[in-house]
Amino acid sequence: MRGTLLYIGQRLVLIAITTVLVSSIVFLLLHQIPGNAFLNETRQSEETLRAELHHYGLDLPLPQQYANWVTGVLHGNLGESLVNHGVLITPLLVRETSVSATVGFFALLVTIGLGLVLGVIAALRQNTWVDYIASSTAVIGYSVPSFVIAIFGLLLFGHYLYVWTDGTVFYQPGWGKVEQIPVPALALGLPYASYVARLTRASMLETIRTDYVRTAWAKGLKARVVVLRHALRNALIPVVTILGPLITGIITGSVVIENIFGIPGLGKEFVTSILARDYNIVIGVFTFYAALVGLANLAVDVIYPVLDPRIRY
Repeated sequence: MRGTLLYIGQRLVLIAITTVLVSSIVFLLLHQIPGNAFLNETRQSEETLRAELHHYGLDLPLPQQYANWVTGVLHGNLGESLVNHGVLITPLLVRETSVSATVGFFALLVTIGLGLVLGVIAALRQNTWVDYIASSTAVIGYSVPSFVIAIFGLLLFGHYLYVWTDGTVFYQPGWGKVEQIPVPALALGLPYASYVARLTRASMLETIRTDYVRTAWAKGLKARVVVLRHALRNALIPVVTILGPLITGIITGSVVIENIFGIPGLGKEFVTSILARDYNIVIGVFTFYAALVGLANLAVDVIYPVLDPRIRY
């Protein structure tokens, strides 16, 4: 237990360092791009422009701007929006992270739940019509990009089935209704669920042929006990290994899905701030994404000892 806590502490420090490094690189690169958000404002006098630049510290030398920014980050302050004056970035992104986390959580449920079910069924019914259907479904799902699934979802539930859904799936004021979550979550999680299904099938086929699983069948244990406790638990280790990259894909894939469905999360804010040249928010979103990816991979590593007690940190 002490070793695990020490490992988690070390990883958290590494995540913090990585987050600062990533956001620092983005900060330096963005400040090399010509122009700024104030160029979008028409009929702005030179005096007003100088006042704006001074307010945000953009008239300072770049090293001093960077030092001020790092100081703010270490205190949890990512600065102020360049477009929406007076809007602090940190509370804004925390609120939008909760929205993205909701979509990502249900997309992860689709990824793990649907992927495991298809993979286990295909393995237990190997070379039957059930296996062929499950495997074909996984291949199709993996081959179709998430934004294509999202567009089909919009057409199906927002147009063809509008009479039955009454538009409650999409056309409601605000975001956060329960009925608004399934279609974006399915569009985001289905391609990764297909990958999990293929890997689960391969891992289960290898596991169910091992001696300890044959022994469990020979002892007359119930099929549910043999499949879930003996076979699936050990077959999950390769699946858990890829959960880190899959969660990263879900986090980054939310940029496209949130824009298609108009979800007010980190992804939509990221695109909006780029188009508006609101570079402070762009840097903040990159910072949040770097931290989320690091924490997701840490969570996956912590799951290993639960599945296999032989793994120790």
